[in-house]
Amino acid sequence: MTDPRKINDIFNNLLKQKIEGKPSKPVKQKLPILQVESLNNRLDRLTPQFKKAIEEKNIVDAKTVISDLQQVLRTLGKTTKLVEFKNQLFELALEDKDYDFAIDGFSSNRTLVNNSTRLHLEATALLAITYLRKNEIEKAKPFIKEVLENKKVIKTEATREKFNKEIIARFDEECALASLNSNRIIEINIDELHQEVVKVLETSTNEQLFITIGKTVPKLTKDLLYEVDKFSKNILPYKEQKMLPAPEEIIKDEPAGKTVFASFKRVVYNSLCDPKSEIYKAWYSNAVGSVVDKKYITVAVGLTLAGHGIGVTALLISAAALIIRFGLDIYCEKYKPATVTEFRRKSD
Repeated sequence: MTDPRKINDIFNNLLKQKIEGKPSKPVKQKLPILQVESLNNRLDRLTPQFKKAIEEKNIVDAKTVISDLQQVLRTLGKTTKLVEFKNQLFELALEDKDYDFAIDGFSSNRTLVNNSTRLHLEATALLAITYLRKNEIEKAKPFIKEVLENKKVIKTEATREKFNKEIIARFDEECALASLNSNRIIEINIDELHQEVVKVLETSTNEQLFITIGKTVPKLTKDLLYEVDKFSKNILPYKEQKMLPAPEEIIKDEPAGKTVFASFKRVVYNSLCDPKSEIYKAWYSNAVGSVVDKKYITVAVGLTLAGHGIGVTALLISAAALIIRFGLDIYCEKYKPATVTEFRRKSD
């Protein structure tokens, strides 16, 4: 039984905090040793299951496991670890287009950790990205601003500049990708698309393909890209702004083409670069020739982008041609989508 004098001390302390206007913290109850051991054993079992679900992009399993993990981690008082896991879950939901679930989740996570932590920065950046993915630019801006103004988390100037450069590029890519999504079913003729891809491979350089993408994207895409890029960079100190390309440069045909092509990586990467996928196996298999390989790539790029409402033929042709030109080994390494968690690790 708790000593009555201790209870009185606790009560007086809480009353003092209330009078002084300070928020009171919940009184932690010490758990029995056996219960702690049992909870830690459950944590050891559940953690690999959750990581596997995230790695395999299995949102159903991830949600199931996190419900058990949440109970364990809350009982153990490990709020930071819980937020770390939940950020990964909600980022997976973002990729799964469950935007409302992701927004609610990131918003909740922001309240659970201090704004001077990397987890808070991560949740804030992901919340901005979710709104950009929904093409809700104005809702994204306050969180973009908070991410780029936060100097509490990354205190080293050089590291912060690197982070800002990479996260602004991510904001630009998300904006471009969202603006190209027509939200309608796109039907394409794969044989005709493949014939055109073969032609441009014979006649166009990489630079010309990037320029073609830049010329082909709608004016709306360039307008939104300019708006988001300018908004983001104007938040930075003048010295840092001068080290980055001006928004006017970003929307020129070749740079805009490179940004749009980079934005496609989040859409086509899994189809092309997952070692378990048939396209990836076919590319490295001796069972098919180079002509068939090219058609496999064209099919993957065409159908995947069209499935995301991107059906501008010149974009599909140029994107498929560039990926074939790079080769899957180079493309899969160079254009591997970086999660915000990876951005955060770079800032450590």
